[in-house]
Amino acid sequence: MTAPTVATLMLSHLAGVPEHATLRVPALSLPLVARGLPEKLRARPDAIIKMMGEAADHLPQAAVSFYTVASAKPTARPALVKALSKIEQEADSRHLKLVRKVASTFVTPYERDDLYQMLEKLDDTIDALEHAGKLIVEFEMKALPDQYVKNAQELVGMSEAARDAVNLIKKPNKMERALFRINEHENALDEGYRKVLTDALTTGSDPIEAIKLKTLADSVEDAASLIEDFVRTLSITALKEN
Repeated sequence: MTAPTVATLMLSHLAGVPEHATLRVPALSLPLVARGLPEKLRARPDAIIKMMGEAADHLPQAAVSFYTVASAKPTARPALVKALSKIEQEADSRHLKLVRKVASTFVTPYERDDLYQMLEKLDDTIDALEHAGKLIVEFEMKALPDQYVKNAQELVGMSEAARDAVNLIKKPNKMERALFRINEHENALDEGYRKVLTDALTTGSDPIEAIKLKTLADSVEDAASLIEDFVRTLSITALKEN
């Protein structure tokens, strides 16, 4: 069967519409109309997918930078947090360019709203990692628990798997391995989060230090939850459109 052209799709929505009615043209995604478009227009959605992969590269970069802050000596942390903030600023700039690209592209590779959701969740995750790094410095933490540092390292692995999932968005069957890795890191982080809380709130612990450690543990857990939300949206989008 011949794939519908853009004109055919639009005319099908005009059937039976009153002459003076206000028309609402539905958003078009690539799988629906790509074959009916000139090559010049079909190339644009591929640019969005490429830019998404580049934007996702910032996620493991930020996670590695956060881990470096968590595992460093207290005197080295302020400079390392500045490096983390620089990654966040670069990610913000790329995020803005990508949002503009999605908004200005007639035919997007996936539903526009799904793309916006993925981009916002990715941006929120990198913001959360920067926030967690700044808290370590602003709380003037000395020695952080070994488990907390391990949790930061798990975030690196989870971020790398999320980046890999983005690069496999057009191949949802191959994406499963990355999703499995993410689930493994998530389970390890849940267990590590409970251990940090249990150790921080043991009898006789300093209440102020305990509150600080709980806040820091929560910030890592928040970042992990955001990665999970991002990947969930990514996988659902891939399954819907491929």
